[in-house]
Amino acid sequence: MPQGRRIPRPPNVAPSRPAPPEDDKESDPTVVKAAGELTAAWASIHGCEACERACPDRAYGTGHPRAPVMLVKEQPSPEDLETTNAFATDAEALTKAFEALGIPLSWLYGATAVRCGSDAATSNQVAVCAQHLLAEIEAVQPRLIVTFGPRAAEALQALDGRCGLSVPDELPRGEAIPIRSDLTMMVTEGLPEGLTRKEAKRRLWRDLQALPRLADLTRGAS
Repeated sequence: MPQGRRIPRPPNVAPSRPAPPEDDKESDPTVVKAAGELTAAWASIHGCEACERACPDRAYGTGHPRAPVMLVKEQPSPEDLETTNAFATDAEALTKAFEALGIPLSWLYGATAVRCGSDAATSNQVAVCAQHLLAEIEAVQPRLIVTFGPRAAEALQALDGRCGLSVPDELPRGEAIPIRSDLTMMVTEGLPEGLTRKEAKRRLWRDLQALPRLADLTRGAS
């Protein structure tokens, strides 16, 4: 997300409690509660040594603590790891797309399926790291999760049966798939291919055009 919508953290230190975004009332208990739960989730990510990807540089979720839309991509980019913010590399292009669709940045929270390393993740690594994604989902309580690429979708499949989630084995790209009574997911193109390759860009844009409708539904239900 662009500067000003991030929840900043200094690199390589345990994250501190973030303040609610400026456009939220400080007294809003749901935002304050979510911010506190995200702090605990980030502390868990900071100290995690559960798989062989563990390294000092890690990418943490970024965005509104109570965003109705959560974005999940497969793994951090080198820039994500350097800034400690998920989607740092993709922020400019995605921001333009969301602005064109009329989706405010305050509706968005971004995370990665694995938090360490920029190399492609294995299915086992995604499954191990999925516990952190679950903590963020339960804190933010989005109504829609957009997964960029098959590995990102696998992170949700690894959570099948936990916290009431029911994620099917088959996840057609571009379709809205209910995975809990209060939560829908959609799988789209992976990144960075969806922002850099001509045909992938077209498919990604076609999928993202469904978000305003889905976001309107989620906003009304929240």
